[in-house]
Amino acid sequence: MDDRAVNQNSGATGKFSILDWPTPEMLQAANRARARAVCDIIVALGKWALAFVASDPISKSPQGAASSGSLGRRS
Repeated sequence: MDDRAVNQNSGATGKFSILDWPTPEMLQAANRARARAVCDIIVALGKWALAFVASDPISKSPQGAASSGSLGRRS
């Protein structure tokens, strides 16, 4: 028994236990959470880009802005 205890302890200092590694279920849950976070970021960036393009005054044509402005002044 003493020899067995010495051999187990001598080699255990540089090795990892099986309990130190994540289970396949934990890895799958982490991958799903990461994928959901990336999807949420892409959706948020898409919404931001649409709102930015819709509110950007440079993207609107100057002729359309001048005609609508001149109509507002005449009325």
